[in-house]
Parts: sequence; C-alpha cells; structure tokens
Amino acid sequence: MPKDSNQKSQLPIYRAVSIHLMKTQLTIFLSLIILSCNSEKDKPIMEWNVPVIKDSLPTADKIFETKYIRNPINQLLYIGAKKDTIQITKNSLNINSYYSEYIEIDTTKNVLEIDLIANPKQELSIDLENFSFPPPPVALKGSDGFEIDEIKTDSVFEIWKKRPRNYVKAYPVFIRNTSKDTIHIDNQDGALFLIQEAKNKMGEWKPIEYWIYSTCGNSYAYTSLGPNDILTLKKVKYKGTFETEMRLKLRTNDKLVYSKPFKGSINTEQFELENIDGFTKKRLKNRDEDYIDHIFLNQ
Repeated sequence: MPKDSNQKSQLPIYRAVSIHLMKTQLTIFLSLIILSCNSEKDKPIMEWNVPVIKDSLPTADKIFETKYIRNPINQLLYIGAKKDTIQITKNSLNINSYYSEYIEIDTTKNVLEIDLIANPKQELSIDLENFSFPPPPVALKGSDGFEIDEIKTDSVFEIWKKRPRNYVKAYPVFIRNTSKDTIHIDNQDGALFLIQEAKNKMGEWKPIEYWIYSTCGNSYAYTSLGPNDILTLKKVKYKGTFETEMRLKLRTNDKLVYSKPFKGSINTEQFELENIDGFTKKRLKNRDEDYIDHIFLNQ
C-alpha cells in the first residue's frame, strides 16, 4: 500500500483519539469545578462571636412586666473596638470620642452596612431608678416660693440618693460596623432610635415601645463607628403571659435595620395603642397616622 494511503487511513483514528482526550479533559475540568463549588458550600460560615459583657450592677432577681407601650431605655455601655470581654465601668463609655454633630450623611445609599445583634441569652441588669428625677427644691415658709430652704433641700436630696434601687433583667445589644468606612448613626441626646417589637397572635410585627422626639434641635447628632467597631447597649427584658417572637428596630440614615427574631414573652395589652404610657397618650387623640408612624420609627 502506498505511504500516502496509510497516512490517510490513520487520520480518522487520530481525530477520534483527540476528541476522546478533549472530552475526558473537559469532564475532569467540570468535575473539579463542581467539587470546588461543593467544598465552598460545605465550608462552615464563620459566625461573629458575641462579646461577653461584665456588668457593673448586681444581678437582678425580677423581669420587668407591664401592660403599657413604653418609652424605651437604650442605655449605652461601650463604643469602640470589639473585645472578647467588655468590662462595664464608669469609664468604659467615652462617648465624646464618638460624638459628631455636623456631618453630611449620604442617605441615598441602598444598603447600610451594619449588623444589629440582640443577645437575650446573656443576662444583665438595669436600674430603673437611674431614670427617676430628683425632688424639686424646698421653698422657705412665707417666701411665696421665691427663696430656697437649702437645709431642707439638701436633706430631701440625700434621702432621694439613698432610695431603694429597682433592678430588672436586661440583655445586651450590639451594633457592628461591617463596612470599610466610618459610619454615623443618628442619636438623640446620645440615645439611638431603637425600639422593641413583637409578633401578635396574627403573626404581625407590632411595636411595644415608642419614641419621644426632642423639640430641641441641638439634641440631634451622630454616633460614629469606625470599621469593625461596635456599639453596645442594654435593653429591658419584658415578661408576660404571651410567648412570642421579638426583634429590635433601629432607624438611622433614613433607613430601618432589624435584628434577627428571638424568643420572649410580653402581655398582649402592650399591643394596644390606648395603653401607650405618659403624656403621648393625650397627644394621640388629635394626631393622624403620620404621627403614629413617627413615634414607632416608621418615618
């Protein structure tokens, strides 16, 4: 047989072998991609370890129970770099280092890169008496209230300072900056716009706390958090006959941020608008839905 004839007869064999090798290589390549994807899926997601808070207050024996929608207690504890353990002292909160008044915030960003984390498993305490007001000065008899009896005023004030404390259980809340930039969180007189919500019997989220806005423009500023910084505060733990899911709701930069739901209990009366406490109840009589949305941080 001529040499050229041999070469021509072997060409189909070469083509078949080449195609087979290409298919085998492609199969191996695709298999490696699939294995790589599966291994990425199988990798455990690294969770953010919640810091342990060492409270400065004695452990509370009771859980706060109420039938009212209350103005929240958002007691700041710590601002700064994340630590495994945070010891709460009188000097652990240096808020002035993180307090900003005149900042232009870009509220057009679609995403606010912060995490709002509730940790109800960790028990802290709040002293409700810390938020009571001292007694007014005592006037001298016969002065028509224009002169102060300094001795009696000092005596009454000393009695007030030694009043019994009212410790109730609380839990820590962490706000974490997950971005690469410094973020600025709205505050009013140092307190964040943060309330608690709970699911009613219909499975709807309803507020059990409401916000009282200041009428003074100087009350409003920002709390600044650097990259990976955290802000820690206390929230009152509620108790009631209705077991349900609860969550936190934060309003800042014209956006709403929610925590993951957690289990808790309240009284169903806390859902009723007529059970809002304080002077806000009187103001609601002549207010529209916009005002209601406002105090519940919806706008």
